[in-house]
Amino acid sequence: MAPDELMVGIRFHAMRSGERGSFLKHGLRAAQAIAVVNAACVVKCDDQERVLSARIALGAVAPVVMRAPRAETALQGHRLEDAVVRRAAEIAADEARPIDDVRGSAQFRRAMVTHAVAQVLRDAATGAPAAQLPASPSLLWGSARPMGGRLERMEYHQSAEPIRTRVNGREFVVSGANQKSLLRMLREDLEMIGTKEGCAEGECGACTVFLDGVAVMACLVPAPRAHRADVKTVEGLAVEGRLHPVQQAFVESGAVQCGYCTPGFVMSAVKLLEENPHPSRHEAAQALAGNLCRCTGYYKILDAIERAAQGAGGSA
Repeated sequence: MAPDELMVGIRFHAMRSGERGSFLKHGLRAAQAIAVVNAACVVKCDDQERVLSARIALGAVAPVVMRAPRAETALQGHRLEDAVVRRAAEIAADEARPIDDVRGSAQFRRAMVTHAVAQVLRDAATGAPAAQLPASPSLLWGSARPMGGRLERMEYHQSAEPIRTRVNGREFVVSGANQKSLLRMLREDLEMIGTKEGCAEGECGACTVFLDGVAVMACLVPAPRAHRADVKTVEGLAVEGRLHPVQQAFVESGAVQCGYCTPGFVMSAVKLLEENPHPSRHEAAQALAGNLCRCTGYYKILDAIERAAQGAGGSA
């Protein structure tokens, strides 16, 4: 893009007849984590299952997303058998240009390219994805489940205009926060410090709040997005001094350790139970994969969700 251009959308063709594809991301966590390595492939085979064309893309192993043309060429005319897949994966790893950083070494990334490319090619060959997600994963959109989280109406906000918003049922007019994130506005201007800043990069989930009924990470939301919108923070869950059932379950299950991550977990758990009042433990773990507990207290947190589900369920 040119310096004065802004990307407003990306469009690409769905896979055509005869094409199969797969994608694999390897991160330090299952959700809301920057990739250490990722790989994608689309292959087209003939009636004899020989590869007519192949496209392999690698991420986080070069300055920008890259193709692996030599690996693609190595697949053409062959069936996706183990020896062919392994060879293509090794070639792709050789084509990668990874670096050392805080998330992984170049050596580790190169080794992971071999694994990732082999996995996506096997998935494409069999049509079976590696990741086993619940049939209907929770989106933390609540019971209304809006289409993609989109608003039913559109609001306009001018740069010099104060932000008029409703937080936990109260109306606020905030001036001077137009360049802030929603997280900063909540903490600094409205003094609602229950919402925590953990990473400021959308990775830890500690700043989870509800915006127009949808769970969002407040550190990634511009404060003006709250203009004429409805926001709920952890301070707004209790009713007349009585804890929300999820909060009570966290207390009774001993799910609170240092407590820093707790508001985000509680908010996500409330939305989970609103969508699915009786999730399995696996479904709960998947739904909360975007919330990070640095004390590794996930067992008690999942116990708390099970306790809340057995009691009041997802009442908000």
